[in-house]
Amino acid sequence: MKKILQLLPLALYASLLMYAGCSGNDDPKPFDCAKTDLAITLATNGDIDPTSCTSNDGSIQVTAAGGKEPYTYAIGTGTFSNSASFTGLGAGSFSVTVKDANSCTKILNVSLTAPGVPTVNLEKTADTNCTSPGNGTITVEASGGTGPYTYKLDGGAFVSNPLFENVRSGTHTIIVKDNEACTITLNTSVEKGITGIDYVNDILPILQSKCNFPSCHPDNGDWFTYSVAKENAAGIKSRTASGSMPKGGSSAPGGALSSTQLAKIACWVDDGAPEN
Repeated sequence: MKKILQLLPLALYASLLMYAGCSGNDDPKPFDCAKTDLAITLATNGDIDPTSCTSNDGSIQVTAAGGKEPYTYAIGTGTFSNSASFTGLGAGSFSVTVKDANSCTKILNVSLTAPGVPTVNLEKTADTNCTSPGNGTITVEASGGTGPYTYKLDGGAFVSNPLFENVRSGTHTIIVKDNEACTITLNTSVEKGITGIDYVNDILPILQSKCNFPSCHPDNGDWFTYSVAKENAAGIKSRTASGSMPKGGSSAPGGALSSTQLAKIACWVDDGAPEN
């Protein structure tokens, strides 16, 4: 093979290399996490309640099975690590996520209780904005403990207003503190609503401007035809997010995808890849 390539004209050799490196219909498809048997459960005696409303001596330990090892774990909005044990917790509701080697995830919700803490209920609306800022909301309803209450979202400061607006979809942490400094922590999530991003008006122009060059598309898949693009929607999202498409990134004829374009592609796929 090496001798044959040496006899090829330089331009043809370069074309073959470009074709070989370009993403096409034969690329491995992302694993379908809807088919995973990944599971997460609470370990035996894995939830230990804090001893008082002002202490952070509670803990959670989980166990994972199925899917593809190795596993990593995260609690709330924290980063993933190989530890399945979480300590230093106060009273509250916590979401523990396991992620396997296929990037599939499962979530377990665990509640820790302590004497004297407020009782909290959350009312939420979905985020229907594709790009920043979000337009979801979280309303906190607290009772019990000793009022008045203050509220904190993620890394912000405590405030007296129980309504948080312009919230992005995803995982968030709410902390409620009463007048005796008793706190309760709640890990929650705001859903992504239908964003209105469609193929004809939003995605096709991106594909045409960024992915339409020789030896790529449509040669390696006619993603400029809606039915083909819809069939490959998950792969389009995966490859654009990873930077493997368009081939060459900023050096590609159309340049790299912007953060807004990447967000629109992800929203389109998450919305079910509508045509218009």
